Amino acid sequence: MAGNKSKFIRVWKQIDGEEIKKQLLYIDDLYGTCGNCKKLGLNYIKDKKCPECGTHFKYLATKITNPAEVGKILARIQKENLDLTLIEREDYERANARDAVKDLFKS
Repeated sequence: MAGNKSKFIRVWKQIDGEEIKKQLLYIDDLYGTCGNCKKLGLNYIKDKKCPECGTHFKYLATKITNPAEVGKILARIQKENLDLTLIEREDYERANARDAVKDLFKS
């Protein structure tokens, strides 16, 4: 990759939480859980969709916060040429919690 000037940079983008929810794979290192049906033991490198419910994965969410470990995940996504976007799980869960609270007080 000599001369490659592309870098990983955190970008904030407004996105529909329901879109993410329908296409999310939760990961901690290599293995993960389907965000839709909660199927365990999925591999984000090999599993393009959930073998249980058929969800096609477009997003990954992780609790890993160590920049070096996150970098390894991003590098693996790039190396394997995967069509996946890594999102910060804490941000996603916080946004969902706010929506749930708003729904509680609707009349």
